[in-house]
Amino acid sequence: MIVGQMEQPFRVLRSNGRRQSQVIAASPHSGRKYLSQFIHQANLPLHELRKVEDAGMDRLLTFQPLPSDLILAEFPRSFVDLNRQPDEIDNLMFDQPVSFANKAVTRYLRSGLGVIPSKAANQQDIYTSSLPAAEADFRLDRFYRPYHVELEKLIDDARTGGHALLIDCHSMPSGMFGINSEVIIGTNHGQSSLNWIVNEAQAYFTREGLSVKLNAPFAGGYITRHYGQPDDGVSALQIEICRSLYLDETRLTLKDGWQETASIITRFIMRMDELMSRYKNG
Repeated sequence: MIVGQMEQPFRVLRSNGRRQSQVIAASPHSGRKYLSQFIHQANLPLHELRKVEDAGMDRLLTFQPLPSDLILAEFPRSFVDLNRQPDEIDNLMFDQPVSFANKAVTRYLRSGLGVIPSKAANQQDIYTSSLPAAEADFRLDRFYRPYHVELEKLIDDARTGGHALLIDCHSMPSGMFGINSEVIIGTNHGQSSLNWIVNEAQAYFTREGLSVKLNAPFAGGYITRHYGQPDDGVSALQIEICRSLYLDETRLTLKDGWQETASIITRFIMRMDELMSRYKNG
């Protein structure tokens, strides 16, 4: 869990198929390797920092071999959030202005949830003192940008066979915002994906007996908005799975029967891989 250094900020598991899949699966928020330097900087104990992880999502996605490429972040969301714009920086967190920070204050920044978060679960402050401005460069250069460079490569590979589909996998705490759905499919309000793909995803999870909503309250973050460009041959879905289906949310450990949820999500990726292989033109 706590490491002195991280040689590679992500893992890529290549597909087990003979052909190049048009599907890419990703988990940007399930990383659980915490740099000791970060633990020293943070004001919160490890267990509190972990509450914003998509805990266990990497285990679900690696439950069985997939026909598509899979990319998994190794570092935690509380350290760097891959689902934010690279310039979504809160200058008030640092001892001097960060050169590449956008001056606009986004809704995420107002909540302390920029690319380098200042808040953890329940709006707890992660830091009690300013970070060196150089820390922003370090985190983005060593962790954020390498992940996105690799993700872009995987998408380019997937597009060689036709229209590509990025399935960005996340989890949500049970009862969050009064949500009573078990799956939320984010499509940037219909802009990040071809309609038939969205319809297939909604129908699949419904057949599995799960309650499904579209775009409420999660329409998709930066990854869905940035990479989901159907007119340019790439669709993207953000899939939110309720943690109570597979996780002990207090201990952050997989609970009995987690394999059922793992099977549902991996079979969904297999299903979409099969359908995309028949659909060559965006």
